[in-house]
Amino acid sequence: MKKVFYGVLAFAAISLTSCGGAETTEEVATETETQEVVVAEYALDQENSKLEWAGSWIGGENDGNSHNGVIKIADGQMKQDGDKYSGHFTVDMSSIDVQDLDEASGKPKLEGHLANEDFFNVSQYAVTDVKVMEYIDGNAKIMLVVGGVEMERTVPVTISTDDSKMTIKGDFSVDFTDANMPGMQIKEDKPEEGAVSPTIDFKLHAELMKK
Repeated sequence: MKKVFYGVLAFAAISLTSCGGAETTEEVATETETQEVVVAEYALDQENSKLEWAGSWIGGENDGNSHNGVIKIADGQMKQDGDKYSGHFTVDMSSIDVQDLDEASGKPKLEGHLANEDFFNVSQYAVTDVKVMEYIDGNAKIMLVVGGVEMERTVPVTISTDDSKMTIKGDFSVDFTDANMPGMQIKEDKPEEGAVSPTIDFKLHAELMKK
């Protein structure tokens, strides 16, 4: 009888041990997807960059008259940090080129006038500095330094990049009223002439090579 009893206990012990099993821990692997942030610097390719301008008269007998030309971008640097862009450019004011006139019709005279104290005063301010502070939704916030005067403006441009370069393109207008250029104000002794509009239109195509 005792042997039978002990046999039952032994069977029960074995059954409990086999049913209980060892405690297991499941490890769940999680994957964290990280997106690579592009950081790159670019330098101006002057040969493939162009800044066109167009200005006009307002009021008086010259109302509606206009001229156009190009001006050189002397230097430029841009930085890309993910979806953020910043940089600066230097415009050579001595390179003002009037393209809708020839020498016989007054090209040298107008270029000299734009370079003198009535407008950009190139002998004292040889360059215009342009700082790109930010770029959001197709608009660049820039700081211009024209004739020693700082002017903050926002202009629409498109910025695109590939493996080797950055391209900036845009058609926009800049109001130079804050620069207080005498040539953009009506003369008291000749009000009939009107004045050159302080708003100048620009067409930009800039290419910058990846460093």
